[in-house]
Amino acid sequence: MAGGAGSTKAGEKLGCALQQPVAGIVRFMRQITRLLLLLALVMSLAACRSSTPAPGVWRVVDLGHSLSATDPTWGGTPVFSRETTETFAKDGYTAGRFSSDEHFGTHVDAPAHFAEHGLTVDVIPADRLVRPAVCISVVSQVAAAEDYRLSVADVQAFERDHGPIAEGAVVLVATGWDVRWPDPARYMNVRDGVKHFPGISAEAAAYLAKDRRVAGIGIDTASIDYGPSVNFEAHHTTMPLGVYHIENATNLTTLPSTGFTVVVAPIKIAGGSGGPARVFALVR
Repeated sequence: MAGGAGSTKAGEKLGCALQQPVAGIVRFMRQITRLLLLLALVMSLAACRSSTPAPGVWRVVDLGHSLSATDPTWGGTPVFSRETTETFAKDGYTAGRFSSDEHFGTHVDAPAHFAEHGLTVDVIPADRLVRPAVCISVVSQVAAAEDYRLSVADVQAFERDHGPIAEGAVVLVATGWDVRWPDPARYMNVRDGVKHFPGISAEAAAYLAKDRRVAGIGIDTASIDYGPSVNFEAHHTTMPLGVYHIENATNLTTLPSTGFTVVVAPIKIAGGSGGPARVFALVR
């Protein structure tokens, strides 16, 4: 009996001695597991952050007007119409039909608009429609002269402050004229048969298209050529060089000078010289 009791005690001591390191290993493995799980979580969050901007990183600015039959038109007569063809009451859903000129509302002029062999709106490469952009403001100049035209000096002054405009960028010209939209009389501002609104000089257009090789030029007026123009000098200068235009934009005065991306999405009309467009700025 004594021997048996001694053996039992010895076995218990041996068991306790073995359990202590085993328990330590288990605790260690649990700690390692927790650390690995935490590391995996951190790596997962980092991957998500790198692939998708965190909330608040981008601010999306709508640069386009809604389309309405009463909006300003180049010729002064309505060119847009929409009718409801199906209703919830009758059909269980709603749908409609619309008709529009290509160059109405916020729209894109494809190079084919003024270049006989230029790109039509449906074949402008998609990567030229999503571009880094800059915004040059001439609001103060326009306040003093409604027929003001962006000059080469204006562009070069901008570049002294912000650096050279990059090749392939989109240049937006903020005049503040969009505050007159959608009143046709104030927006087109016709007196004695002559339109009066700001635009871009042929010289500045040439500088942007030839020297800076921009992808597109946009403005918050009815045309990149100023109102009194009858020969559309800026159009004839830029479009043979493949530059598209965004006209009747809005909210350009809210944009920073640099550091944003513009997304231009015109209706993809086969063979079209242009088309109404959604236009957005992605601002950091």
